[in-house]
Amino acid sequence: MPGVSVDGNDVMAVYEVTKEAIARARKGEGVTFIEGRTCRQRGHFEGDAQTYLTRAQRDECLKRDPIPRFRTKLIEMGALTKPTADKIHQEAATEVDEAVKLATESPYPAPEEVLTDVYA
Repeated sequence: MPGVSVDGNDVMAVYEVTKEAIARARKGEGVTFIEGRTCRQRGHFEGDAQTYLTRAQRDECLKRDPIPRFRTKLIEMGALTKPTADKIHQEAATEVDEAVKLATESPYPAPEEVLTDVYA
């Protein structure tokens, strides 16, 4: 089985590797192992102080965030304008804010519903 290692924070690199793996599979040549190298931007849980990383490592990880990197790439390619990107960002932020508001203002479910829609 072939294996490929890719920068998991580079959207286009991941796309290219995945596209090749899919084409290979569709030709009947089997599976491809894809290792997407990335980093954790937040701890393993809320309140994780991330003492296992230096401040420089955490800062470097944030610089490699795939979302702003891809936004910049799309603008450079001319596939997206900055005003359109800003509008998309604002619409997404508004949607998240509304979802958080709905969740925090909603009543807790009844205790007997704890296993509703849970499958194992």
